[in-house]
Amino acid sequence: MLKEKILLLNPPGKRLYLRDYYCSKVSQANYINHPIDLLIQSGYLSMKFDVLLIDAIVSQLNKKACLNKIKQTDVSIILLLCGAASFEEDITFVEELQQMGNYRIIASGDIMRENPEEKLRTYPSLEAILLDFSTPDLLNYLSSPEVMVRNMVYRKKGVIETGEHFSLSGQYEIPIPCHELFIDSGYRYPFVRHKRFATVLTDFGCPFHCVFCIMSTLGFKYRMVENVLKELRYLKSLGIQEIFFLDQSFGAVRTRSLELCQKMIEAKLNLEWTCFSRSDILDEDMLRLMKQAGCHTIILGVESGSTEILEKYRKGYTKEQVKKAFSMCKQLGIETVGTFILGLPDETMSTANETMRFIKELNCDFASFNVAVPRRGTQLRSQALAEGLIDSSFDVMDQSGTSIAMNTKYLSKKQVLALRRQAVQNFYLRPGYLLKRLASVNSYSQLLNFISQGLSLLKRTWEKN
Repeated sequence: MLKEKILLLNPPGKRLYLRDYYCSKVSQANYINHPIDLLIQSGYLSMKFDVLLIDAIVSQLNKKACLNKIKQTDVSIILLLCGAASFEEDITFVEELQQMGNYRIIASGDIMRENPEEKLRTYPSLEAILLDFSTPDLLNYLSSPEVMVRNMVYRKKGVIETGEHFSLSGQYEIPIPCHELFIDSGYRYPFVRHKRFATVLTDFGCPFHCVFCIMSTLGFKYRMVENVLKELRYLKSLGIQEIFFLDQSFGAVRTRSLELCQKMIEAKLNLEWTCFSRSDILDEDMLRLMKQAGCHTIILGVESGSTEILEKYRKGYTKEQVKKAFSMCKQLGIETVGTFILGLPDETMSTANETMRFIKELNCDFASFNVAVPRRGTQLRSQALAEGLIDSSFDVMDQSGTSIAMNTKYLSKKQVLALRRQAVQNFYLRPGYLLKRLASVNSYSQLLNFISQGLSLLKRTWEKN
């Protein structure tokens, strides 16, 4: 018996939108990583459906071409990503899609998590909203009308129903995602060293409580080590040599992270990988084991060089801890990426200049410069509203700097934009830095990636807002 088809859809857009993991933005350069929401759901949905994928962003499909391709799939059920950075375009596309055929459209994304009941009332083209992509809730919803629906808002006989919000903590498992749909589709990331790579999520949410971040509002749970290893072995069987671990803070559960690294070594997977982590959870023993297990690059949140800013926005680590982590990585031959945020409400020209100086001290291999965005559900949004920096209807925002969301209490949007451009210029346009990066290239594909990402970063940094 043939399975019913379901389509995973990342809709088209005028920009290179990244809509995944409840943190939508525009790509700062030319990268577009695998949409983890759709990837995780592919594993669940493939248990009862024939899963198809159309990613109009990575495939560079315009609206007309995407609609035509959807029509050719002969599907009736669509799981679609929406983002705060692209919402006006996304919802217009949903309405045009529904006019083309009688589709059951389920939406997922950051902007859909806030007031989802109101979203369904406002946009009748949507049948339901999935609030937690790490769960089998959508599969259960589609499989049986009698099952208890959790973590979803949906229409039932013309009435909007809200399922119980239920988020597991501790350990959990997922079915192996359908990586074969994604790995050869043209996704790219600046820090991976192989053209073909896969994205793996070994936990969900975040146990830390940064004021500006949505992740701590999701709760925190982590996959059992054997469940992760099963997925890694499967990827190895597909010929994958490179992994991007998308965990918010690799190493957050120390014993479990050490166990995972040790078992990757024992299994002789010989995978190379990149991950996010935090300065205050890394030590030399953990870094040595991570490197032995294949880690070559770590992306570390720095955010600011101002102790005042770090403390006010509850980063939970000190500048000394940050410097020590970068230094240890350098000594062990692990490349580093520092991420920074400019334009938080208490940012002044003085704190911004502290950040500029701190960047030079860290001597990181790459840097990512973002601007503060008051996402719904965060304490940052509450502060921005209380201090009159935004109004309550403000929803469309992009942390990558294509637009500046708000003034600070002391700096204008124009000044924040100028600071970000200055940071990019000071870091990436140093002759010594460019020569160092070119000297580190060890393959033709890596050289092309370096040139493509660099040119795109410069273009997007100075394009008109």
